[in-house]
Amino acid sequence: MAIMDALSESAEMMIKNINELASNGDRVRTSDLSEKTELKPASVTEMIQRLGEIGLVDYEPYHGVHLTKQGQHVANVIDHRFNILKRFLTEILGVEKEEAAEVACRMEHILTKDVEDRLSYFLGVELEKESDLFCHKVNIDTETEPEFVSLTNFKEGKTGTVRLVLEKSELTDTLEKAGLSPGRTIIVKKANGKSYDIETENGTLSLDSDLASKIIVQN
Repeated sequence: MAIMDALSESAEMMIKNINELASNGDRVRTSDLSEKTELKPASVTEMIQRLGEIGLVDYEPYHGVHLTKQGQHVANVIDHRFNILKRFLTEILGVEKEEAAEVACRMEHILTKDVEDRLSYFLGVELEKESDLFCHKVNIDTETEPEFVSLTNFKEGKTGTVRLVLEKSELTDTLEKAGLSPGRTIIVKKANGKSYDIETENGTLSLDSDLASKIIVQN
C-alpha cells in the first residue's frame, strides 16, 4: 500500500479514468483520456509515462495504455474507497446520492489505510470481498476489534454500551423509551445478519439490519 501513499491525486485520477475507459479490456487511447480528463494530450502522455516508469501502466505510443497488475490493484483500492465513502455518506449521514458521489470522489484520495479499514469494518464490508459492498458481516480476520462498532458487528451474547444513534426520525424517541439510547447497556440476544434481538434495561426489542447498522456501540 506504500505506493498509494506516494501517488498524487492527479495520478490516482488518471489510473481511475484508465480503469473506467478500459471496462471492455481494450487498451485506452490517450485521446479518449484527454477528452475524459479535460487535459491536453501532451499532459496526459507525460503523466502516463510517469506511471509507466513506476510500473502501474503499460504504454505504447499510438497503441494506447492499459493498467498493469499493480496498476489494477491501485484502481481497485480507489474504487473500494469511493464506494465505502459514498455508502457512509448516504446510508449513515443521509447525504443525497449525487452530492455523496462528488464528495466521495474528493475524499477517496486522502483516505488513510487505517481509516479505510475502520470504515470497512464499521460498514460490515469484508475486505476479502470488496465487490460485496453492502453486506453486514463481521470481518473475523481483524486481529483486534475497534472500540466502537455498529450493532451489526456485535455477536450473540455480547454486552456493550450504546454511544451514538445515527437515526434522526420518529424512531429516536421510540428507541430511547425502549432503553436504546447513548449511555445505556445492551445485550445482543440473537443476531442472524437480518435481524437483531436486543435486551435493554427496559426490556427486549428486535431491530432490522438497516437500523442496527446506525447504532454505534462501545465494546
